Amino acid sequence: MATPFAIASGLFVVAFALHEPPPTAYVEAAPLQWSAVPMVADAARAEAVTEALFASGAHPDPAVRLPALRLVDPSEAESAWAAIGQLDAPADQSKAIAQSGVRGLVCRDLVDFRGLAQAIASPFDFRDDTRGRSWARPALARVLVRAQARFAAEFPSAQLTVGDIAQPGCGQLAYGTLVRQLAGDTAASITQSLLRATRRVLGEPMVVQWASAAEFPNESERFDSPGQRILVETRILGVADNAAAGHVSQLRVATRRFVQVAPPKKARAAKRQVAKMQAAVERLLAHGDLVRHQAVRTWDPSRGQEVVAWLQHRVDKRKGLQLHWIGARTVVGAPDWTSLVEARLSAWKPGKPESFAGETRWRPHRDESGAVAGWDRWKMLHEAGHMSHAGGRDADLGFVTVDNRGMSHVRLKKLDVAATYRWMEILAETAQQLGTPVEGIFVGKHVRHFMNRRLSKEHRQSDLWQQVVQVVPGHDAHHHVRLAMPTAHDDAVALAELKTEPVRSAGTR
Repeated sequence: MATPFAIASGLFVVAFALHEPPPTAYVEAAPLQWSAVPMVADAARAEAVTEALFASGAHPDPAVRLPALRLVDPSEAESAWAAIGQLDAPADQSKAIAQSGVRGLVCRDLVDFRGLAQAIASPFDFRDDTRGRSWARPALARVLVRAQARFAAEFPSAQLTVGDIAQPGCGQLAYGTLVRQLAGDTAASITQSLLRATRRVLGEPMVVQWASAAEFPNESERFDSPGQRILVETRILGVADNAAAGHVSQLRVATRRFVQVAPPKKARAAKRQVAKMQAAVERLLAHGDLVRHQAVRTWDPSRGQEVVAWLQHRVDKRKGLQLHWIGARTVVGAPDWTSLVEARLSAWKPGKPESFAGETRWRPHRDESGAVAGWDRWKMLHEAGHMSHAGGRDADLGFVTVDNRGMSHVRLKKLDVAATYRWMEILAETAQQLGTPVEGIFVGKHVRHFMNRRLSKEHRQSDLWQQVVQVVPGHDAHHHVRLAMPTAHDDAVALAELKTEPVRSAGTR
């Protein structure tokens, strides 16, 4: 049986560093081409692509099989994730994800709204330039562009800020996770480097890197110091091949980052923190619903080979907590701390399968006798998770404020009620005129109450305010617009218009 130390080293591939681009860089798709992009159709084809990579020397570990990407309409991807989220049992959700191949679904004909806005000099502002969650269905992109042009004519000094829309290729926006999609010749060298470093980590094709906070200069405010250690995990979600060119044409990856957290300075506080973690682990192992419990293979770089670890996933739905226990031996009921490699605790959110909010990883370090001598703690860097935004018809937008400041974290007294209401009105009117109505505009209850007290009676009684603007928890800092499900014709018409603009597409027909 492998020791905890051997398995622990297998969780981290430390020799590889991706220098071009650095982990934070948003890897752009190739310039838009309106030709077909052949996709891997089935598992057998994915196997052939992987074997070709091995034969070319691009990948040193033939035990790792890369999943296939499958090009679909956005509505299909959205429906697939929604159906999984509606399953009540976490075990059923996990099983459905594993069997359906939903991770490998890639939406066709999404456009990068950020690229579109920049190309046409639209005055939309964007919350950040690192996350890349700016991909939209053409119907939504067209509505936003046309509505903003009308709004700017009436409020030329007002600023509208865009937050999350959808990630490249769409799919569930999981907590702490940023999805990238590499495509085209410009990504070839990056793709090959990534594939050469890929190993099977806890059963998943993955590259794990060490970094420091200094390597993420655009996000310096999120770290304690430039030297803070960062763990970067890049999981391979799938590949697509270009049969004519004989190489992988697209690579889809999901990245999560973890920061090392220093223990409390006071020994008593540190001891209480560990005791609280251990109590939570014990409760979840004893009483949590079992999602899966199995042996998984993971890479040990010190040996240059794979070893076996035991992975147990349990969920306490009542308390909204979940545990991943990773050990050298299987455990049932009570924890065996002598065999523990890592314990991962996170929040469990109904309707957000495989999304581990606020995940914290605890790794024991041991003395010469093997006894636990202390703990290392790693906290997942926050990225918002969403039950929607899976198909590119949802967008988070900042409220209009009186001074164009704080639009993503607005204080109510700064909210420009008249301009915000007028923007919502123009948005709904424009969508209706273009044949793709707004299904809803979501705001928090405090925002609704604040605006309600300041709107005229006519506005309060309007169809917009009574039927379209809806209270949905979690929307006090921004409003969320959702189009009714566009048809293929709606997107085709919008795309035909947008093709006259220099936009890029994540997966074209």
